[in-house]
Amino acid sequence: MSPNLPTKSSSRAGRFKKKLVPEEFLEKEAPVIQDRMTPVLQKFQENLISGPEFAGIYILTVLAYRYPGTWLGSKTVGPVVGQHRLNYPLTDLLPTFEPNIQRRLAGLSNIGEVFQHFAFKSTPLTVNRAVLEWSNGVYGLELMFRIPTPEEVLNQQKRGRRCVTVILEKSRASRLILGERDALGFTMHDLIHADHFYHNNHSYQGQLGFYGFLDFCMRANHFTQLMENEKFESEFEYLIADMNAYAIHLLKCFKSAIIHYHPQKTIFFESWLTKFDMSEDIKKAFSELNTEGYRNVDQDAILLEYLGRWKHAEPKAKSN
Repeated sequence: MSPNLPTKSSSRAGRFKKKLVPEEFLEKEAPVIQDRMTPVLQKFQENLISGPEFAGIYILTVLAYRYPGTWLGSKTVGPVVGQHRLNYPLTDLLPTFEPNIQRRLAGLSNIGEVFQHFAFKSTPLTVNRAVLEWSNGVYGLELMFRIPTPEEVLNQQKRGRRCVTVILEKSRASRLILGERDALGFTMHDLIHADHFYHNNHSYQGQLGFYGFLDFCMRANHFTQLMENEKFESEFEYLIADMNAYAIHLLKCFKSAIIHYHPQKTIFFESWLTKFDMSEDIKKAFSELNTEGYRNVDQDAILLEYLGRWKHAEPKAKSN
């Protein structure tokens, strides 16, 4: 499988729209951000600040450089979440902000209060919520400074975890990541996916089973022949590493990819189902996925109960 994440874009990013920053601007921005974040990185490596604090500082630092004087949006109606543990002092960042921004932030003591009470330019509130809930230990995220392989992401998700990648090296941040997102956009993309993964507990539980199920299929080499098809491989990698949604929707996409790219179409799919110890009701629900005969309420429940057998989530870890 490819060593990089798939190059397809997620359609589930809500109001988040990729704003393609010209690479000539990124070439100027990247060294400045690397310089400003280097002492922060050292604090993280010395365990003086947490992963979510590092990510929060990074987001504010890039936004303030990219949109000077205009990056701080309107106040939220109430706090984005009930509490937070983003205690990094705001006074350490204020000197890098414009005077009008400093005035608006007067009276706040830490970066958590900024994420709690303000929207940011070109940033959905799901990003704020993900950083805040990460700090609370509600979202089991891991800070990384590289792009993990699809297999690594699948392994994380089956255990109830996800990664947040921050690219700091100016040599990489000075160009689009995977040809489509700047470094900040890539980090926000991960945080948006984290919110899709964790925010709705019913959806979260279903995804745990789905990713555990696919992990078993991969380790059992169920799709060796299909993986020789580059288009199927791309679809499969996208499914395991760059897609977070209601588990039944994920199953439908999974079945669609198998049937579309395997020469024997439904024959292979039906034969594949015999590898599992399934009741006739479960097999029927799998077989009728993506057909007019599928009964959403009843058969969703059957498939979700089956996926529940594949859950291997670890207890939610405390944030770094």
